[in-house]
Formats: sequence, C-alpha cells, structure tokens
Amino acid sequence: MSIINTYDQCVAAGGDRIVIFYHKNKHGRSSRPPHFSVGRYKDGVRLATDPNAHWQDYGLKTFHVDWSTETHNNRTGTFSQRKQAALEEALAWITSKFGKREFVRNRLGHYVEKDVNDRFPIPSPR
Repeated sequence: MSIINTYDQCVAAGGDRIVIFYHKNKHGRSSRPPHFSVGRYKDGVRLATDPNAHWQDYGLKTFHVDWSTETHNNRTGTFSQRKQAALEEALAWITSKFGKREFVRNRLGHYVEKDVNDRFPIPSPR
C-alpha cells in the first residue's frame, strides 16, 4: 500500500487513530470560520467524534478560530494566537476523551499521532 494522504497513514498504522484537520476559509464570503476538526479512524473505518455535530461538520468535533479580534471564548490576540488557542482546545478535548497522545504535523498539514507519522510518512511528490 502506498501512503498518499492522512487517511492512508491511519489505515496503515491500524488500530484506533485520531487526526486533527485544519480547514481554512477558502472563500472570502464563506459563512464558516476557519476551524480544526477531530477525526477518528478505527481499523480504517471513520467514526463520528461528535454525533450531535452541525450537519456541515459531518459528525466531527470542531473547534473554531474566531475571525473577530473581540474577546470570544477567552480568545484574544492575533489570528495566529487565536488559531493556536483553538488547536490547544482540540488537543485538550482529545486528551480528556481518548487519553494523552502526541501529535505532529504531517506533510499535508494535518496533525497525526507521532508514531503514525514516523512509521508511515507521506512521501514528497516526485
């Protein structure tokens, strides 16, 4: 099996795998703020991390990055700081729900468990 994306990494590693995806606002008029979503794959099957999620989240637990510079959910500062705060919220939620796991960014910019990325890296395109 060749590894070409984050899903392939999780399937190759097997077991119960958690991944954090970052979704930026691709369209200037989008009503969706940038956000992180937490995905879960168990032996290659995608499982819902938030069964009561908004329909646009497809069953994934989401953590929004505030657009405004006003205080919201105790997040203030630059966009980068608010983005980091949302990521930290996602990591804290994962720890409370699934236990402590170490995450690193893979080549596609998603956060996967360190052992998964170490054993099954996504190669550079040729």
